[in-house]
This record gives sequence, C-alpha cells and structure tokens, in this order.
Amino acid sequence: MGKISDPNLFSAQFGLAAGTLEAAGLIDPFIEVDTPLFIDPLLLGKSAFPQISDDGLKEFKAHFARFVRLLALSKAPNDAPWKGARSMIDLSEPPANGLGYGTTGRSGSSRPAKIKNAIMRTASEVIGLGSRDPEMISLMPFFEEDVGPDTISDFTTHVITPALAQITNDFCIAHGVPMAKNDLCPQIKLPMYKDGSGDEKPLLLVPQDIVRELPIARSPRDIENSINHNSAYRGEVNQFFNAMTMATVEERKEAIRHFALSSKDAFEEFLAMVKEYNSHYDPNDDALGYYKMRDILARGFSGITSPKHFDLSSGPQAVKAVAIDALEVFKHHVENGNLWEELWIDGKPKRERAAQLLFFAIADSFCKANNIDISPEANMGGGPVDFKFSNGYKCRVVVEMKRSGGSVKHGYERQLEIYKNAAQTEIGIFVIMNFGDLGKKLTQIESIKTYREGLDKPASDIIVIDATQKLSASKR
Repeated sequence: MGKISDPNLFSAQFGLAAGTLEAAGLIDPFIEVDTPLFIDPLLLGKSAFPQISDDGLKEFKAHFARFVRLLALSKAPNDAPWKGARSMIDLSEPPANGLGYGTTGRSGSSRPAKIKNAIMRTASEVIGLGSRDPEMISLMPFFEEDVGPDTISDFTTHVITPALAQITNDFCIAHGVPMAKNDLCPQIKLPMYKDGSGDEKPLLLVPQDIVRELPIARSPRDIENSINHNSAYRGEVNQFFNAMTMATVEERKEAIRHFALSSKDAFEEFLAMVKEYNSHYDPNDDALGYYKMRDILARGFSGITSPKHFDLSSGPQAVKAVAIDALEVFKHHVENGNLWEELWIDGKPKRERAAQLLFFAIADSFCKANNIDISPEANMGGGPVDFKFSNGYKCRVVVEMKRSGGSVKHGYERQLEIYKNAAQTEIGIFVIMNFGDLGKKLTQIESIKTYREGLDKPASDIIVIDATQKLSASKR
C-alpha cells in the first residue's frame, strides 16, 4: 500500500454497516488504493458463488481454450494464429476490482510486451508437449520470472468481469447501494466513484474465496511446499534442491520448469497437484492482518477514545509526539490486551506485515485528529521505509518496524539512517516486535544509540513491544 492519508472503505463510502460485505463473502475494498490480494484462476472452481464456480469458470476455460487452439495452429511466432492468440491476453490493469500493487489511487496501467511474450512462449511449449488444458495459463508464475500474481489476476479479471459485475449488482440491490450504467459492463449497472480527476468510474466487488495474498511459487518455501504435496515430484525435485541449498527463487523455478515441462503427463500431473494444493487467503487466519486492519478502520478501536491534539506549529517534534502516542496505544493493546492474538497463527508469529497493518489502522485515527499524513511503505529514494508521518514538507518522522528474529542491528544502524536521509529528516523511531527471540540484539542497538548521543549526533528512539503469546486478558 502506498500513501493513504484518508483511507476509505467501500462500506464507508456507501453507508453500509461494518462487516456487511464480509458477511456476504466479499472483500470490502479501499476506494482510492489497491489491496495486494490477487485473483487466482485455480480457485474459481472452488468458489461458493455459482456466478464464479459455474459461469466464471466456464467463461475462463472457454476463453483460454480458444487461445490454446489458436496457438496450436501457429507455425511460427507472429504468424496469424499467433497474433490472434496474443490478442486474447489482456494484461492491462483493471482498476475496477481494487486489487494489485497500485499505491496512490487505483491501478490502470499496462505491462511491457516481454511479459506477454513470455506467456506465449511457455504456453506454446506446453502445447508442444500435447497438453491442451486451458488452465495451463494459471501456472505461468512457476516458469517465468517476469510473470507475477498481479499479471495472472488481471487477465483473469478481464475474462470473468461479467460474473463479478453480476455479483456486485446483486449485492448492491440487496443493500440499497446506488448504481449507474457504465462502459465496463454496459448491460449491468455498477456502483460508481469519482477518481482523483473527478471522473466517474465503476467498482467491482470480489469474493473472498478466489483471492490469494501471494502467488504460489513466489518464494523458495512456497515452491517446496507445493512440491512436497506430490509424491511423483517430491523425490527427484527435492534431491535437486538438496544439492543447492542456497538456490535462488529463479534457480528453483528453472528446476520446476525442467521437470514439469519434460512431458505431457508430467505437466498435467503438476497442474493437478497445484490445483489441489491451492487455497484462498483465509480471513479467519488473516496471515497478513488485512481483514483485522479493515475491521479497525471500519469499526474503530475500543482502546482509542479521543486521540490527543498537538500543536504542529512547534515543528517535527510535534509530529514525532503523534507517532509516539499512536505507538504507545498499539504497544499497550498488544502487551496488556488481546491484540497479540492477531500476530500469531498456529503457534507461530505471523509475517511482519501483520503488525505493520495493525499499527497503521490504529495510527490512522491519531493522524486524522492532527491532520497528519501517514504513508505506509513510503518509498523516498532510499528504499521502502515502513511508515512516514508528515505535516508539510519539513515536518517528517520515519518509523521502521522489525521482528525480533530479523536483522535488528542492521535495521537500526544502517536501514533507518538511509531512510531518514532520503526523507530529509533527523527524526526516526525504531520499533521491535519481540516474539521471544530478541536475545542480545536490544543491547547492541542501545549501545549504538548511546554512542551516537555521546557524539552529539541524532539517535533514533527505540521502542520494544512484547508480542509474545499470553493468556487472554480475562484470565490474567
């Protein structure tokens, strides 16, 4: 997510009670920024919405069956059948669904030709093996480094837009959400919003059970987990992996490509394996904290009664005071309330992003009360700092949040300093989420802080938050 100075959910935009969309099995999207979840075509057949599992899947298979037939007729790249197949892959980003990597405002750009060429090349290779399964298109992130989850999600959205439009229309009729005719689906009215230019744009709602938070095979662990669910691949591929314990994601993808594209049977078994293993982003587990963040933004947070107001005319120290105030509330509810439960899953800490999103949701009310912008994952030239609090050009405070098991010393000593320089500020706050494996890292960075202060140099504040598992608040 990029800069969100005033996060606005679909439910708030149209006056719906918090939780209404979730109860209907739909994502409550932001109006002005994308959510980094992605539609996975291999989940379409598993959806509880018949418009998706029946109509959407049928249209997806029919579309790419035509694509496969054209590509099978092609004798050489860029002949007529090849060009016909190529025209069926729409890689423009559909802003209506609110999914993807868009930061400020919804997405809508296109992609370089090399990505479409990579898909065409690999699909042609699969067809050459004798496979004609149209769902082959879903596996491209396994084989091509430039093809990511957003690419697959976007061309899937284009194909199943009529099904998504019907789901959206049905929901809006049931809940009194105003709609209008639109260019996206001229036969189906959709809810509209005004973009930054004041233009009316349609919105599509997306079922929760067809999205993933990351692509399968985006990391070595994901690749190996998927392989380990299939006995035919497990032995040979894992033997390959064992011989290269430091192999990169690219090298692992090359190994998968080698085995999966060795024969028609091997490819189709690989496709069946991935389809069985695939699962949607589970709101109950909420591994990255997306749904909890939305819940806090929609309902508020019971531990925040009335954020203090600060005199911002006093300069950046007042902005820092707002950030500290928000962090103290976050810290209190993690350590003394039950918010720590949102940071664990199956006895293991969730990813770092979960803590960041929860803090963002809580900090939002503090920023609104003081007319301060909070920019999660702001990229200011030195890399993506976790948060930047700002009021005007000169009043900036950067906040870096690290898990205790990560590179704490490097984060404090090097990363945060780079981010501060990029933001042209001397004020930084380093937050450690301690999951019980901090060890001597705190002592190390406290020594660095003391040393810098001894030289009369700016030293970033350090805040440690005890995120370890605890008894519920009622039992303490």
